[in-house]
Amino acid sequence: MKTSQIEMLLYTVELGSIAEAARKLQKSRTTVSAALSTLEDELGVTLLVRTGNRITPTEIGESIVNDCQRMMVISNDIVSKCLQYNEGIASTIRVVRDDSLPEPIWRDILTRMSRKFPNTSISIYVAPSPELEEMVEQNVVDVAYGILPINSQLLHVQQNELGQIRMMSVAHKEHPLSLLRKVSPTDLESHTEIIVNYIDDDELMVFEPKSSKYIALTFYEHLRDAVLDKTGWSSVPALLINEHLRDGTLKVLKHNRAMNWQSFAEMTKTTMPRGVIIDWLSEQVEDYLLEVSE
Repeated sequence: MKTSQIEMLLYTVELGSIAEAARKLQKSRTTVSAALSTLEDELGVTLLVRTGNRITPTEIGESIVNDCQRMMVISNDIVSKCLQYNEGIASTIRVVRDDSLPEPIWRDILTRMSRKFPNTSISIYVAPSPELEEMVEQNVVDVAYGILPINSQLLHVQQNELGQIRMMSVAHKEHPLSLLRKVSPTDLESHTEIIVNYIDDDELMVFEPKSSKYIALTFYEHLRDAVLDKTGWSSVPALLINEHLRDGTLKVLKHNRAMNWQSFAEMTKTTMPRGVIIDWLSEQVEDYLLEVSE
């Protein structure tokens, strides 16, 4: 039993005519008729009733139509996966990212990615920026996207910078720090800071606090929300707070280091081939960062 025979059977049942099926498949009527007769002989059953120019499935023929359709789907998937493999497109990809880019951007990229690579299984995980490199080094994921920790680079992890993200130290407009004409390091230290925490060697760590009083949370969106709730001040990606800056809910602190740029990068293991999908993903992120920086 060949997939070509199954395909001919399905078209014949759908169109009710061997001649129409042959025309659809761009084959001769004789070829299709002979292939269907051979299929019936191989299976030992009559699949089609030939009444004049009209073809209808027998009881057994009708009962196997769904199975034949599933076989064709599987066959086409196998062919697509093999073609994809020859073109350097992975059948599965594991991605980890931080949340420094707005969530709608990743949703849009994921939608376009699933359409462009329909035979690739995609797994995307969100983790704090300081955890990304280690996840790559330990082969937990194939690629990571996020803000690079300052002065941090693991030996077996390759970093490909895709752009820059502006970080801003902000507080709610009613927070005491927002009311100061000039904010000193001492002022920062005396107020609760909302900061990122992460897991390192099975221990919960806090990422470089500037204040002795802090609340440590996992994601930048959590930091932003805590600032909006007037819980404290924080340094967060500008891309996550632009609307709140525009409407005046949040204020950039009047501090000489309130704004700085940090690199956003793709991280892969040095020994792992990049592949078509990683190239495509990184291009989408890079294009977005270029667009928002204009």
